[in-house]
Amino acid sequence: MVEQADGSSGIYDAFPGYRRPAEDEVAEALRSALVVVDANVLLNLYRYTESTRDDLLGLLRGVGDRLWVPHQVMREFWRNRLTVLAGRAAATDQVLTALAKQQRAADDALHQWAKTTALADAVRDDLRGKVAALHQELVVAIGSHTPPSPDSPGVPGREPVLDQLEALLRGKVGAQPDHSQWKAFVQEGRRRAAAKEPPGYLDAGKDDSALPEGSAGDYLVWAQATQEAARRDTDLLFVTGDEKEDWWWRYRSDFLGPRVELVEEFAAASGKRLYMMRPVDLLRRASALEVSVRTESVNDVARVSESQETSLWSVEGVAELLRHLDFEERPQAEAIRRAARQGGFINVKSIYSSDTIDEQTRQSFTSPVERITRMLQSRDVVARDVEPALSAVLSDSEVVGFTIPREVVVAIGPDPADEDGDPA
Repeated sequence: MVEQADGSSGIYDAFPGYRRPAEDEVAEALRSALVVVDANVLLNLYRYTESTRDDLLGLLRGVGDRLWVPHQVMREFWRNRLTVLAGRAAATDQVLTALAKQQRAADDALHQWAKTTALADAVRDDLRGKVAALHQELVVAIGSHTPPSPDSPGVPGREPVLDQLEALLRGKVGAQPDHSQWKAFVQEGRRRAAAKEPPGYLDAGKDDSALPEGSAGDYLVWAQATQEAARRDTDLLFVTGDEKEDWWWRYRSDFLGPRVELVEEFAAASGKRLYMMRPVDLLRRASALEVSVRTESVNDVARVSESQETSLWSVEGVAELLRHLDFEERPQAEAIRRAARQGGFINVKSIYSSDTIDEQTRQSFTSPVERITRMLQSRDVVARDVEPALSAVLSDSEVVGFTIPREVVVAIGPDPADEDGDPA
């Protein structure tokens, strides 16, 4: 700070968080700062195409020994990894099921048409064969673009993401805080969440979850990252796919930089500069590390980011909701599935066979769905502001049915059991 005799200074001296670094400063930070990646960056490796994953991992390898992962990030990665894998598998199953339904419908239509027009069997069979061949071609194409799923998660040689992360992060994961330090971090994180102080205050609802850290997860990442940067006496570059306002200084849809408070906190504690990037920003600046990435990879990362920012039910989220409802043997699971097969609505009489069910029971039918949704939101499996997965429809203050969001209908897809068998 350049201070005059009368105590005056420049426009940024007392407000360092408002100074947006020039592009050459950001490039230099990528070459010299401690680079810390968030759990969502690691988990999204499962959501990218293979070539995108290779490009991002290659770029991170270019960071070298300056790459570092807080202990809390690794905890969140292991906590959520299998859920991400299950969601990816569910999305593939959904599209294959939909295609199988269309093939059966086309085959049946050809069979009926052939009977009506007295078409020769050979011609009919040739047309049906073309439909089957097209279906098989699509199945093969989908398989070629679907990331491989591990036969045995965690077995070396069967899980390319884990194998590459193990090599990349060897010696780069922070130590677990001792119990007293962890408790102090959690206490401060929860205080910040309650006071709406960054980072992580939008996770305040997680205090009601089963997570041991409650709403303090983001603060644990922040505290561990800033401590490591201070220990190394270096600037900090934090790469995260979290685009919420409790991390970012945003104006409308623009990301201007880290939250001003975080820049000032880090500067006061270490005398160094805080930088933040999203994964797509990191790929766009790969040339700073003399690493080449494909344009398609940048677009793929942007696609995943956009899909996660949209507050819609994902296939992954719907699958997890139904899995938990099934585990608890709740009738709401079948109600949601039947509503999906009926375009998004199910009549209450289809759920309760008796007209004597009291109104309180009808109105409380959505409660287990709401409870499980909150739990999944606390684990970042479901976006915070999605529509309710099951909503009551009222007529004259009486529940007459339930609806589900359009994206839940699409996520569940058709039920093969509803289809007729192949024609004779």
